[in-house]
Amino acid sequence: MVTEHGSMYSSAAYVVLVIAFGTVLHPELKAFYRHGHGSMKNTVSAIDTIAACCFLFLLRCAVSLKSEGSSRPWCEKLRWAAPPGIFVFLVITLSTWANYLSYETFALTAPSELLFVWCLARCCQHEERRRPVAQDLPAVFFTTLGTCCLSFTSSSSHAFDALLAALLCRWCQASMTVALRSCCVVLSGPGKEETVSVLEIAQLKLMVTSCLCLPYAIITEGVAPWSTIVSSSLWADHSSAMLLIGSVLITIGFQWSTVGLNRSFRSPLCALLQSTLQPLTSCVLVLLLADSPWQKILGLKQLRGTIDIIGLCCLMVGLFLSAWVSRRQLTSADEGMEFPDRRLLTSG
Repeated sequence: MVTEHGSMYSSAAYVVLVIAFGTVLHPELKAFYRHGHGSMKNTVSAIDTIAACCFLFLLRCAVSLKSEGSSRPWCEKLRWAAPPGIFVFLVITLSTWANYLSYETFALTAPSELLFVWCLARCCQHEERRRPVAQDLPAVFFTTLGTCCLSFTSSSSHAFDALLAALLCRWCQASMTVALRSCCVVLSGPGKEETVSVLEIAQLKLMVTSCLCLPYAIITEGVAPWSTIVSSSLWADHSSAMLLIGSVLITIGFQWSTVGLNRSFRSPLCALLQSTLQPLTSCVLVLLLADSPWQKILGLKQLRGTIDIIGLCCLMVGLFLSAWVSRRQLTSADEGMEFPDRRLLTSG
């Protein structure tokens, strides 16, 4: 009983950490950009990703001292970890762009990820297509309405570009979710020797992402940002230095807690928690910061009043309905609503 309670508390702690790290990362980066470092945003993303990859590698080495790894060939593991890693790179690139243009628009479009996951599942997965569409329509309707109320009246001067980048980012995030689950399903086996750990999958995924982020940062921003990072002028500015260090630590914390969350829960439940709670907390954070000293730093608008309340209520209803429907599916089937069956992945 004590062990069960301890596992439950640790799982709940991982949920809180994933949502907290995922929610505060982008406003923290936005503050760094507005301190005059917007020209090195892609370089910072590369640094964050490489640092997180190295941390997971060291963590994996420490774990491997206590237990043996999977016997699967390295090329097979990399083949399945590469697609989610590529999508993570696209998510980082697009989220960096969208956040730079308008953090407000980027945060308030977070619930649209649920819509993209739903569409991808309907188009690509046989099991999902067999479910009645009417079962999901209420959640889709309220989520769409809430997103429209909160997002489409942005005060940003780059409203269209920011909205386009944010929606593309959410589509890539949804694709990454599906690809990552496919990877986890295929790389699981009947025995411990054939099963690849979540930690190793996460490290391989970030390795692919890092190998793409680094050349992308150099191509788009050159080597000047790297000179700035090692210069004494940046570190003399305590605000900029703390924000840069904070972005690295938050990224490491997010990746570490994501691994812990996936170890604690089955992957469908992980995706369910992240795709419902985190979008809602992002929207709530934007509305709360709109009347705080962070308003100017993050480029937020003043609250519009009724339309904000209506939009937030619609999101809460839509996300609740989505969580309820998905939870019912998780209790009746081994796979969650948005993930393919292993037999479909391994056939042919």
